[in-house]
Amino acid sequence: MLITSVTEGVKIILHETEVFCEVKSVVRNEFFAAYGVGLTPKLTININPDDYNKCIMEIGNQRYRPSQIRYDGELYTIIRTFQKNIGEMEITVR
Repeated sequence: MLITSVTEGVKIILHETEVFCEVKSVVRNEFFAAYGVGLTPKLTININPDDYNKCIMEIGNQRYRPSQIRYDGELYTIIRTFQKNIGEMEITVR
């Protein structure tokens, strides 16, 4: 589930969108690079870039991108996105 947070005045509205994904563990070199700057990546999640782009919300001139992922009952924060190719996007979460 991709989650996009949108601020409306003093309220924060969460928009959740269910997407198909493939979950992998974080590779060693990426883990240590992130750990060196104070981040602790937990998972790498691969999704279709079209699914990610459908979750981007534009309100006025403000653009909101997904900032969290709910997977297997746990809530994760997105720390990096990388489009590997035309049909695959890699999202690293903590």
